[in-house]
Amino acid sequence: MRQYMRTFLLVAVIFVFGFSIRMLNAGYDDPLYTDDDGLQYFQESDSYYNYRLTENLAIRGIPGDAVIGGKIWDLHSYYPPGVPLDYPAGILLLAVILHAITGVIAPVSLRAVCLIMPPLLAPLAGVICFFTVKRFQGDIPAFIAGLLLVSAPFYLVKTVYGLYDTDMLILTLSMAVLFLFIEADAREVNRVPLSAIGGFILFLFSITWSGWQVMFYVTLVTFIILILTSGSRKPLRNILGNIPTGLHGSVYPFNLFNHLELIKLIMTPLHIHDLVDKSIWYPWPDSYTTVAELQPAYMDKVLGHISPALTVLGAAGIPAYYMLYRRKGSVGLPVIFISVWIATGALMLLEGIRFVMILIAPLSVSAGIFTGILLDCSRKFRFRWIKGVLFILIIFTVSAQLAISGNMVADLKPGYNDYFEESAHWIAENTPSDAVIITEWSYGHFYASEADRPVVYDGRLAYIETLPARGVWYGSSMDPEIPTTARDYWINLSLSSENRTLSLNILRMLANSGDDAYILLKNQTGSEVQAYRIMNEILGLNRESAMDVLMHRYGFSESEALRILNMTHPMTSRKIVVVVPEKMIGLIASKGDSGDMPAGTYSLIRLKDDVIEEEIINSSGNVTVLETTDGSYRINRKYRKSLLLELIMGVNDENFSLVYRNKQIKVYIINS
Repeated sequence: MRQYMRTFLLVAVIFVFGFSIRMLNAGYDDPLYTDDDGLQYFQESDSYYNYRLTENLAIRGIPGDAVIGGKIWDLHSYYPPGVPLDYPAGILLLAVILHAITGVIAPVSLRAVCLIMPPLLAPLAGVICFFTVKRFQGDIPAFIAGLLLVSAPFYLVKTVYGLYDTDMLILTLSMAVLFLFIEADAREVNRVPLSAIGGFILFLFSITWSGWQVMFYVTLVTFIILILTSGSRKPLRNILGNIPTGLHGSVYPFNLFNHLELIKLIMTPLHIHDLVDKSIWYPWPDSYTTVAELQPAYMDKVLGHISPALTVLGAAGIPAYYMLYRRKGSVGLPVIFISVWIATGALMLLEGIRFVMILIAPLSVSAGIFTGILLDCSRKFRFRWIKGVLFILIIFTVSAQLAISGNMVADLKPGYNDYFEESAHWIAENTPSDAVIITEWSYGHFYASEADRPVVYDGRLAYIETLPARGVWYGSSMDPEIPTTARDYWINLSLSSENRTLSLNILRMLANSGDDAYILLKNQTGSEVQAYRIMNEILGLNRESAMDVLMHRYGFSESEALRILNMTHPMTSRKIVVVVPEKMIGLIASKGDSGDMPAGTYSLIRLKDDVIEEEIINSSGNVTVLETTDGSYRINRKYRKSLLLELIMGVNDENFSLVYRNKQIKVYIINS
């Protein structure tokens, strides 16, 4: 009884600490960052995407907007025409269920449930880590492993209050798979049901995170290695008994409920080159290179995201545990599973720092095991004080991580505020339901959710997760090349250009026909590059001149040219809303010191009485200094007459009507 109470208390401390540290930012009380109900805004854009789908599920019974051709479609993202919805519905379902349960107790909004879910669910990974390590090394090493996991910096900041994203369950489900297969391997009885549950957890993982296949292949490779290295018939029999059961536990639910993920599982190895190759989007640029989480994983970043303590202790655990098992005559499932997991995580870092998440769980287990081995070895020393010193060093190391991580969370504030919310409400109340929003992609999810209007391009970018499955999953009416990163290219070209004809044609094309012109030209010319060149040439011209170029330079018939022009130069247009937050200045400028005039300054631009004034300083210079109420910026002189700069400065002319503005946001309607 005493042992059970001790275990309960240690588990409670891990969970309560993990929850409490994730709630530190919930006390951020600046009214600018809370809505009319007193709730904080979400921490970042992806949370708004998840919330919109959750709200759809709660209201319509499906996460998307409509069912078209037997598939659920999202008509708010990558519009027109929208996309078949591929997003795993795990956290959406869980949020709706929790909201229904809490509604029985007290009237709690769905948004409030979504805000608090990450702190509630993320610490469960630490609890499972505790029980995993406890099987091998006892309570204290298991307790340390659990604390290290719940306080790992990257995992912590990705699962704080208000960050409603899939990260809250990634490590919990990963750890559950490891724990169940270790239990199944170690037991003579209940091996089959434990393996089946482990397989079912893999299925649950598949409806929670698009990257679940990593864990599936880690599990598969582990079993293959165990088969190849099995030293006796009994362990081999155990292994072969676990594999079919685990596969049945996952494959059957796939066939019944998650056909798309089964297609991805099969097709991903065949398309691994497409997912890794940076030229997959050619001739368009790769939007994913601008995503912060996909930036190169340099060693200092890796150490900072995992923490030095967890990295060192976790890395030391593998060889220590390996040697321990070798003395027993064989290397068991736990050490192979963890080794394969860590090796996979290290390889995934080649794709960006975001995948450091994959390393945190196995390193935490390994760190706990190493701590246990270290404490066991210290008992053999002649001098008892050595054990005490080692224990103090371990506690100090863990405490340092806990303190540093806590300070990181306390300073976090929501990614959005009243200015964004007020602009979204204005759009929702003053534009038709078929209006389309164009803005920088990182703001797309927010406006799709809060303004309830479709956006041309958002944080899903080109839906890279669907690439392996498009050829099988898409119907014959859909081109598997779409979605692509072309929209990012066109939006940036439109905003950076001083050619108003080019800018307007691009925005009208995207809002009315999406990628149709590119697909048509690609099919007619048989060349992606030729389609790209033709579009770049004709979009800078008016409709009459573009018609002449298509017919006389490229040899299209009149009917073919008209069909193309109806997409690139539409005669009529739906309402187009252009949203320009002040922060978008960062696309063309860098922050400078107010009043400072750097060497090579070409001109100084100010806004005076709503008129943009430019003073030439040095005709041979290359830098334009922009003075705004928000500070001073440095711009390459070629962007000084760009559309983006004029929109930020508040232009109001025959093409762009400034219909709403506040301290941080400007909203324009393009005049048809």
